[in-house]
Order: sequence, then C-alpha cells, then structure tokens
Amino acid sequence: MQTAESNQEQLYRLFRSQIADGTWAVGGMLPTEKQLCTTLGTSRYALREAMARLETDGLIKRRRGSGSTVLRRLPLAMSRSGVASREDLLNYASSTSMQWSPGQLISTDGKLARLLGCDEGRQWHHMNGLRLDEENDPLALVNVYVDTERASLPEPGALGRKPIYQWLEAERGLKSEAVSQDIRASRLTAKQAEILHDVADMPVIEVIRRYFDAEGGIFLISQSVYRSRDFVLNHLFHLGSES
Repeated sequence: MQTAESNQEQLYRLFRSQIADGTWAVGGMLPTEKQLCTTLGTSRYALREAMARLETDGLIKRRRGSGSTVLRRLPLAMSRSGVASREDLLNYASSTSMQWSPGQLISTDGKLARLLGCDEGRQWHHMNGLRLDEENDPLALVNVYVDTERASLPEPGALGRKPIYQWLEAERGLKSEAVSQDIRASRLTAKQAEILHDVADMPVIEVIRRYFDAEGGIFLISQSVYRSRDFVLNHLFHLGSES
C-alpha cells in the first residue's frame, strides 16, 4: 500500500514531466483539483502537496478560486554549486553528505578521456557516489578519478563529510594548488533521473573539476551531474534605442 508521502512524490514527478514535455502548455490552466483527484485516484492532500512543490519550483501559479497556471517548462531555482575559492569548496562539502560505492581500477577510453580532459588510456582509481542535500534528498551524481601513480582510494566509509581532495591531502600528502572547473549543459538519462528522483531528458548542469599539484600535474578529477531543479542561468540584456 502506498503512503501519502510516496503518492505525493509520484504526483510531483508526473506533473513535472507533463509540464516539461508540453502536455500542460505554458500559459495554460491545469485541470481542477476535483478532476485530477478523480482521474488519478489520489487524495486532495497528496495533490496539494505536489502542487505546492511545483509552485515552489516556479513552474505554476496557484490562485484560489481560479485554478493553477503553468508559468514555465523548467524549474526556477538558484545554483548551489557556486565555487570561487578553497573556502567555498569546504563550505559546500560540509553542508551536504555523500553515499559512496566501492572503487575500481579503470582505463580512460576515448569518450571518457575527452570528457575528463585527460590522456586516453590513462589509469585511474574510480569511485562513484550520490551527494545528498541538507534534507537528505538526492542532489547530484558524483564520479571521482584519482591518478593510480599518485594515490589509492579510501574505503567508502572513511570519508564521511570530508571532500576527497582534503582526504588525499591529509592521508596521502597530495595538496591541490589549483582547481579548474568546467560547467556544461547535459541531459538526464532515464537511469540518472531515477536515482535523482527527477525527470528523464531534463536539461541539467554537469560540473567537472580538475585538481592540480604544485608542478601542474592533475591527480584528481571529479564529475558531478546535478538534479534539474537546482540550476538556472539568467542573463539580463540592456537594449539601447536604435540610432
């Protein structure tokens, strides 16, 4: 038997998917609560909780007595991945938590080498994990790669909330002197969406960080794919009058 909470989550994901694929068009009205409850066989409580989350995401606007209007296809939210300094990295890691899987030895093929910006055929220790936010909800899928000639990976439970680059410095003497960061657009696969409690094919942000030692060598690379609702790119253009 499904709980109200699980039903609420399913409704939220269903509605987000219908808004994203245009089933519910921007500017259009959603069906009434009575219609949705009857069609979906759900309670008003679960429905209203799901609608409240959609409104928080900026996807709909609810008006008592007038119904709900679709405002946009993609969630409106603020990025949680702004990192401008070493302190930002530490603060960000301490405000979230990680669930790590056991590591394995890999060799980068052409596709992965291009993605990571490293040499093809290079050996890495690889470990993947799931980053959780302050409410213990899935925030990002994370892959880390450590140069096999420089260090080995820790056991998954050894890291706790400590960033892996900080663990490498404390336990292996590998200090990061610089970090480069690539931010790129991507789309969630069905498997990624399932893990992140998101919607497949939604546009997301992918962040790749490369950690350099004092000699300029890369000893650690991390790749993070974030859930869709946590990022928005906003530009404000000032248009002057034509002369």
